[in-house]
Amino acid sequence: MVVVNVVEKFGADDVLERSWDLPSDVIERLRAHVAMTPDGWVVDTWSMTAQLAAIVQPWVGEPIDVESGSWFLSSAQVAA
Repeated sequence: MVVVNVVEKFGADDVLERSWDLPSDVIERLRAHVAMTPDGWVVDTWSMTAQLAAIVQPWVGEPIDVESGSWFLSSAQVAA
């Protein structure tokens, strides 16, 4: 298992609709906005803000609607 930072989009029924893995080069830009471990993993789950959306949008395949409350930033374990 490895850990990746992800953007997650949830549907109206709170079911995960889609997620996008973020590249490691985005870590330093995120540090000023969310709590992160020294290794660069996001601590807890963070609601998407306009500042976060501006940073991660290039790696997300659709426009982020910050006002919807359906978008989050977190870390997750995935199979290697």
